Amino acid sequence: MKKVFVDIYLQFNLGDDLFLDILAKKFPNNEFTINHLGSNYDQFISPYNNVKRRKYSLINKIGQRLKITDSITNYNTVAKEHDALLFIGGSIFREEDYHQTLYEDRMKMVKEFKSRGKSVFVLGANFGPYKSEAFLNDYKEFFKLCDDVCFRDLYSYNLFGDLSQVRYAPDIVFQMDINDYKNAPDKKRVGFSIIDVRHKQDLSNFHNDYINSTVKSIETLISKGYECCLMSFCDQEGDLQVINEIKSKLPSEAINKVFVYEYKGELKEAINLIASFNLFIAARFHANILALLLGIGVMPVIYSKKTTNMIEDIGLTEVLVNMDELYLQYDENTLIRSFNNKINLEMVSNDAKNQFSKLSVFLNQNNIRGII
Repeated sequence: MKKVFVDIYLQFNLGDDLFLDILAKKFPNNEFTINHLGSNYDQFISPYNNVKRRKYSLINKIGQRLKITDSITNYNTVAKEHDALLFIGGSIFREEDYHQTLYEDRMKMVKEFKSRGKSVFVLGANFGPYKSEAFLNDYKEFFKLCDDVCFRDLYSYNLFGDLSQVRYAPDIVFQMDINDYKNAPDKKRVGFSIIDVRHKQDLSNFHNDYINSTVKSIETLISKGYECCLMSFCDQEGDLQVINEIKSKLPSEAINKVFVYEYKGELKEAINLIASFNLFIAARFHANILALLLGIGVMPVIYSKKTTNMIEDIGLTEVLVNMDELYLQYDENTLIRSFNNKINLEMVSNDAKNQFSKLSVFLNQNNIRGII
């Protein structure tokens, strides 16, 4: 059994939680330690016998506060105790104000592992958005130190295609086993994956348009007999707050046909709900992927080029709602086309398994196992 230290964003974001779920189930005979100090994920990881989190006790906290010990960035100890380092996530290479601090922390981690001759993997990510050549060059040096970097879009791959360790495969979630969700009850229901555009780079000015167009879309669908579900994929990023703003603008006669679902770590419950939709009006990146996997019509609402890149890579560009075209959310012709906006994903799903190809070799697990 090999031990892998996993750097992953854990804020009860449905997409990232799916990454961890798929990873743990694909490699049951290896141990994964998540780079997470709080206890709020203990219940989520408890069903996985091969996943644990970093120990961070009261004694560690006191030592950290008094600067006696370092139990947060003690990557020398972490590297000694693990056989490999894995960065897994989607938009984990964005140029933000805190870039330099995060970059230095990641480099420290990588160098501790490499100085001991241990492998470093980057899986499931896209690159950007970024503004400066300095940011691009910083990560070129970072990726040179890694043993395997598998991007989830061709745009990111092409930025670093000259590096021998850089590859492309479709998003990790495309390989999810959906057999448990094929017999969802047939309901006249439309789902909305809601985001707070104010959390996204340079999109705050679209906030009111997004709220108003979503309200009009709900009203249009309710007038046609549909029940509407407003889904929060990540409360930490403001989804639920925006849902409440949308609800406050709905007329009283519409409220009875609208319900809210807040994702709190129950993956199967959330996916079962999505499987009951006839259409998913999907702002969240993985809302689009889950709709396509489950054979649901999808209307992609684009807040980031990462979604456009993914959709172009798999050849599904019939319906795209960009931030400057939000009126399309309630445009009747666009809605009609969206109900049939589907694609056969067999080849994409098979290709997505290649995200783990190098890690599988490293872990000596070459047999494809069931996921979810």
